[in-house]
Amino acid sequence: MVIITKSNILIMSGEIMNNNIIIHEARTKEEIALFWEKRNAYMREDIIPNCTMGEPITEEEKDWFFSQEYVDHIMGLYYRDINKLYIVFFVKDGVKIGFSIFLTYHSEDGKCFIVDFCIDAKNRNQGIGKECFYLLKKRELQKGAAYFALNLSNEKNERFWKSLGFVKTGNDEYNNPVYIYNPN
Repeated sequence: MVIITKSNILIMSGEIMNNNIIIHEARTKEEIALFWEKRNAYMREDIIPNCTMGEPITEEEKDWFFSQEYVDHIMGLYYRDINKLYIVFFVKDGVKIGFSIFLTYHSEDGKCFIVDFCIDAKNRNQGIGKECFYLLKKRELQKGAAYFALNLSNEKNERFWKSLGFVKTGNDEYNNPVYIYNPN
């Protein structure tokens, strides 16, 4: 079934599409494995070497982010029923060009917390990241999200998220900046 909305976004078989980009939920073992491969590369290549906001990442934290314990923690959130974590790929013309993991706290205040959001390096600076966020926003607002939150690690990421309307609201318990986007 295809529904054309006023915003020119299509909904097909539960997937949201805009400008040939869709959000595809990871469900198979192979898709989950691909997510972890992409996420670990993102951490090694983008986050850890460029972390300039908040407290510096310690060696202990680096070990944690690549540990089986961390994988088990994230997958526990993925498999739970209430406020579950979603692992999604952004797919353009059949090619996975990025990913995100996020949870929406439907049983609380409707916050959609974006844990990771990554567009592959060769697809950056083309407006694709913004399109992907717009799709994610549309999807989660339809499912009941009230607002969006995330932590940032560097000034480049800060510029991107600010351009989408995110505003710094303070720091979390680890002294990492917290940014909020309220769609209202």
